[in-house]
Amino acid sequence: MRPGCLNRWRGLSLAGLLALAPAAALTQEGGFTAPDQTDGPVSISMNAMGSLTPQAGLRVFVGPASECCEGRSPVSGRYLVVEDTVSFVPAFPFVQGQVYSALIRGESIREFVVGGESVSAAPEVVAVYPSGTTIPENTLRFYVDFAHPMQPHRAEEFISLERGDGRPDRAAFMSFKQELWNHDRTRLTLLMDPGRIKRGVATNLELGPALESGQSYTLVVGAGWPSANGQGVTSEYRAPFDVGEPIRSLPDTKKWTVSAPRMATRQPLELRFDRPFDQVQLGHTIIVHDAAGRRIQGTINTLESETVWRFVPQAAWSDPEIQVVVDASLEDVAGNNFREVLDHAVGTPAREVVSTTLKVTLKAP
Repeated sequence: MRPGCLNRWRGLSLAGLLALAPAAALTQEGGFTAPDQTDGPVSISMNAMGSLTPQAGLRVFVGPASECCEGRSPVSGRYLVVEDTVSFVPAFPFVQGQVYSALIRGESIREFVVGGESVSAAPEVVAVYPSGTTIPENTLRFYVDFAHPMQPHRAEEFISLERGDGRPDRAAFMSFKQELWNHDRTRLTLLMDPGRIKRGVATNLELGPALESGQSYTLVVGAGWPSANGQGVTSEYRAPFDVGEPIRSLPDTKKWTVSAPRMATRQPLELRFDRPFDQVQLGHTIIVHDAAGRRIQGTINTLESETVWRFVPQAAWSDPEIQVVVDASLEDVAGNNFREVLDHAVGTPAREVVSTTLKVTLKAP
């Protein structure tokens, strides 16, 4: 999602919108105009609309024409009418390579791909996080990574959490009108219902915890989930895991082990944690600075089921001492950050901390 790009379109007239879209990049057919920019407008002439309102005469759906449009929810957005043209601007940017279908007057369908050619490779699942074989009872979220962009609004249909006896838990995950995808729709976030995690609340008392210590579960991504371009479907993917004791304490950098690199080399800096942390957040909440406070550029990897953070600098280490700044918002897999525990008693104050800094002395060359 690119808020800056969305803001460019808000407040512009239709003429301004069309002026921003390169004429050579537009596909025009019978008054229908499809953009190749992910945040561009879809336009149609008023004559093609007949007597219908813009909302009834032009609706855009995710997926190919063969799947449009009965029982499907249209893409959210707003309409602009200028002279003899109606323009639809999506509330969120279109996805590059995604196939869309525009339903005109409820009877004619125009299929289009935004931002270039679609990819035909199979949309397989490439990773699930947390990746550990044993995870805490109060794990807050899962990430499912796909090889290619996927069709949205299908998670409830294809994803399930199965207990060891094969019974699915249909109430384990939160249900959102807008699924929690990354910008290119290759990573889906599944948020556990916090009411199944927090003790003493109605959902937990009624249904019990979604995950129970000592039990086994499998996160299942079913076969048949179409890719964004509709040219491939998933095979079944199963991620089994066991459940251990919950984590209900604040993270503490004093419990981490730091492996210092050697100066004048590009040896990695490693942090070994006492618990698994959120895989996505580990990519942006720990920053390495030199002695003067300047950020050091490098590559981050997470290892050993998100219990090890490894940083490889772009250039050789040059300072004898570096600083590792850990943002207080970094969460472990149970949603506990450096300010507060997720499952805390009402009235418990949060710690007033912005970040924690670790000073690391490098080894002599």
